[in-house]
Amino acid sequence: MVSGIGAIFVKRLFSRLGSYAAIFEASEAELCEVSQIGAYRAQSLLREIRQVDWAREIARAERLNVGLTTWLDEAYPKQLLEIPDPPLVIYSRGSLESLNQCCIAMVGTRRATVYGREVAKKLAYQLAGAGYTIVSGLATGIDGESHRGAVLAHGKTVGVLGGALNCFYPKENTALAKEMVESGGAVMTEYPLDRVPDRQTFPMRNRIVSGLCQGVLVVESPLSSGTMITVQDALDHNRTVMCVPGRIDSPSSQGCHKLIREGARLVTSADEVMEEMDDLIGMAERRKAKSGTAAGAVPAEKREVERQRPQAVLTPEERKVYEALTSEGVLIDSIIRSSGLPSGKVSAILIGLQIRRLARTLPGGRVGLLNP
Repeated sequence: MVSGIGAIFVKRLFSRLGSYAAIFEASEAELCEVSQIGAYRAQSLLREIRQVDWAREIARAERLNVGLTTWLDEAYPKQLLEIPDPPLVIYSRGSLESLNQCCIAMVGTRRATVYGREVAKKLAYQLAGAGYTIVSGLATGIDGESHRGAVLAHGKTVGVLGGALNCFYPKENTALAKEMVESGGAVMTEYPLDRVPDRQTFPMRNRIVSGLCQGVLVVESPLSSGTMITVQDALDHNRTVMCVPGRIDSPSSQGCHKLIREGARLVTSADEVMEEMDDLIGMAERRKAKSGTAAGAVPAEKREVERQRPQAVLTPEERKVYEALTSEGVLIDSIIRSSGLPSGKVSAILIGLQIRRLARTLPGGRVGLLNP
């Protein structure tokens, strides 16, 4: 709520003053001793800190059912702490728990084509159904379709806003945001209440979208767009970048094609996305095994991110059918008997599992696991 203060500046203050509380208790002379703070900035900082009504902000957040999460809170997404300038405070509705699982950012143009919208929704549906958390910016176009696909799969999805939660934008996605929260996901922002989104805030939020995730998937993007800013943030954060190709004459896909030429992973299916993510998880596991460091021995301040393969999101009935499958495949009649479900229900569930890339048909009328 104090202008000109971000994560990097607060880290500098902490390093010099010894604690976060000391920032609020420091004198002008003590502030002047901090690197790159002159007398004028110290005076301005003291004046604004004294004017900020933090108690009112907390009370308003409680009335609006908005949670406040800081660096020091256990619920703060550990992946986000890896970037140089994580948000000081996260304002959120819903649960942030899914952000500590394997997350994929899905981004793209607001002016999406029919092709782009369909691909985004399909991939998000399959990835969320496989257990990945889908993160995007809740904008119109690719963002919105990615969130919708995840909700349809009963998966988890998180939207990062470019303004305050009580200044929601765009209005047409208000109902979608509510569904995301009700599905176990969240809507979040770094901006305090009443901050109206503008051209400055949207690029700033892109670093959070990429920072929350292990990988960024670009579905459709022209050469000049906010999506390319997110990609640059992802590269700065050492995240993997994947792109879906489009028509060679489509302006909406020229950004994707440029990124592919420059080395981004070309993906055409959820299987290929999961293969790329699985490689990342495997690398992390191998590094951990090589270091021989026990999880409990890692210092708390390092906040080591646990990268685990996600578990598929299944309803109780889907779980019964899924658990009846084997890598060699079983007959549908056997699945019906073991699950205790009607044949029509089993057939419908098997179709859904195949769409979500969890099952496959085998010769002889058998159905088996896709990735045993």
